[in-house]
Amino acid sequence: MCGAFASPYHGLHTSLVAEALALRDGLRMCNNMGIHNVMVETDSLSLVQIVTKQISRQWDLSFILREIGVIAEHVRAEIIHTPRDGNKLADSLAGYASSCAHFSFWDSWADLPNTVLDIYCHEKAECPTMLPESVLYSNPQPPSSIT
Repeated sequence: MCGAFASPYHGLHTSLVAEALALRDGLRMCNNMGIHNVMVETDSLSLVQIVTKQISRQWDLSFILREIGVIAEHVRAEIIHTPRDGNKLADSLAGYASSCAHFSFWDSWADLPNTVLDIYCHEKAECPTMLPESVLYSNPQPPSSIT
C-alpha cells in the first residue's frame, strides 16, 4: 500500500466540487509519490464526463479541472466511471472522512479505521487479485502543488 488519506472539505456547495477536489488532490498525491500509470475509478459519472470532455465543464470548476488535466497527463492517469457498488472501499473512506476533523493518512492497510478495513477485507476476499499497493483517497486536503 502506498497510502490512503481522508479529510473533510468544508463550505462546498455541491458533491461534484468535492469529487473534483478529491480527484485533483489524489492525483497530486500520486505525482508527489512518483506514482505513474494511474487508474482512477470514480462513481461520479458527471465528473468523468466533464474531465474527459464528453460534456461541457461548469465555469466554477474550470481552474480545478485545468489542474486535473495537467496532473493526469503528467502521471498518465486513466479516469473511468465505476458504479457505486464497485467502489465500496472509496465510499467507506469518504464516509470516514465526513466524520474527520482533520487530515488523516495511513501507510499500512492494518492501520486503516476498522470500518474501512472491514470493507477492504470483504472486497479482497471477493477479488483476490485486488492489489494492496493502491492509493486510496477521499476528500483529501490539498497536498503540495506540482513544481
